[in-house]
Amino acid sequence: MVGPERLVTAAAKIVGTALSIVREYPLCDRCLGRLFALLGRGHTNEERGRALKLLILKSIHMALREGDEEAETLLRQLAPNLGPVAARLYEEVFGEPLNPKPCFICGGLLDDVINKAAEAAARELASSRVETFLVAAHVPDYVIKRENELRFRFKLAYTESIKAEIRREVSKRLQRRGLRPDFESPDALVSVYFEPFSVTVYFMPLLLMARYKKLGRRISQSTWLTREGLKYPYSVEMAFSTLARAAEGAGVVLHAAGREDVDVRMLGNGRPAVIEIKQARVRDLDLSALGERVRQASGGLIEAFFEGRARRKDVRSIKEAAEEHLKVYRALVVTSAPIDESALARLEDFFRGRQVKQRTPRRVRHRRPDVVRTKTVHSVKARLIAPNVFEALVVADAGLYIKELVDGDGGDTSPSFAEVLGTDAYCAELDVVYIIHEAHKGLATGWGSDRGQAAKGLQTPHP
Repeated sequence: MVGPERLVTAAAKIVGTALSIVREYPLCDRCLGRLFALLGRGHTNEERGRALKLLILKSIHMALREGDEEAETLLRQLAPNLGPVAARLYEEVFGEPLNPKPCFICGGLLDDVINKAAEAAARELASSRVETFLVAAHVPDYVIKRENELRFRFKLAYTESIKAEIRREVSKRLQRRGLRPDFESPDALVSVYFEPFSVTVYFMPLLLMARYKKLGRRISQSTWLTREGLKYPYSVEMAFSTLARAAEGAGVVLHAAGREDVDVRMLGNGRPAVIEIKQARVRDLDLSALGERVRQASGGLIEAFFEGRARRKDVRSIKEAAEEHLKVYRALVVTSAPIDESALARLEDFFRGRQVKQRTPRRVRHRRPDVVRTKTVHSVKARLIAPNVFEALVVADAGLYIKELVDGDGGDTSPSFAEVLGTDAYCAELDVVYIIHEAHKGLATGWGSDRGQAAKGLQTPHP
């Protein structure tokens, strides 16, 4: 059990340490209290510092009243460092007004910085529709150096940094306005600059989990800029750019799980994506209305389905998961020589669970690593349309280039449709008709196992 004597000793140690500090350094209430910030609960550093100064001042006053000859000298020495709290006693004893010294650490600016920062941030946030925030503090090195000087010189073990105090005190004032701090994914970042003083409110990107369908061709996934301008007149990303206005943001970035070629449609259950709206000031968006915005902006070429808020880690997750997906493609194939049903049956049998070695296609080798990958074709179901034309449903690993699976790419993809059929083959049209996720990979071997079912699945209208 802690006895009275030990408590008195501990109290004397705290006050004695504070006295040693203010004998040499003028400190404001906040900066003195912060040196003992981890002692006590439910008090501000300003209250701690003022309490310590009052104890020191009361001790001097008691010594004066008891006739201590050194008390007057100590008051004259300490009062300028103690600041306004000592003004009345100083004037009574010496008959002149006190001239306080500026705080050694903050120069007397800290209280003003906290109050002004909170007001400026509150005004800016009030003009937006955000719910959560995070405060960052930027303090000059010389201030940090002075604070550390006291910490090390007086062996102080219960301090906190001036940055921490600014963050906490500004945050407390914003919470009184109904906002919530969020240390992982805030809606807004409030940056407080100590000197020269300024406050910047940065609205964080709004991330939305979504899927999209691309119902037309000659539409790139991302906006593709060249020296001559846009390579393609429209993109999926441009369709989503309409969301910037809804969120009062500064632009949109599409993070998709994989990509389809510009002339390939994305159908079926859609491609997973995270839509990033830069500097979004409005966060409480109607997700169903957003999908309609995208559809109207694209003239019906892009359909979007929003599933809720996403986090930054979800961008990485969907991209990594995309490598594990299986994809179902519809390929319209033209051959140089006529083929028949028996040739298609042979093609189906050959590509049941068949591994394919594929070098990076020549058409993309200038912008992608030139490597050889091994991918699996899980199944092929084909339907003859004309002696030189057939459609095929192909279930394959993500990352397999289907156009090159068809034509062989000059031998860089093997085996290929052309190789098995014994004739040149060309993929005239290609669609992604379904993405099979990890949990549903069992569908791969059974997809369209009945040729009649496969033929039904192949009857996709042509654009």
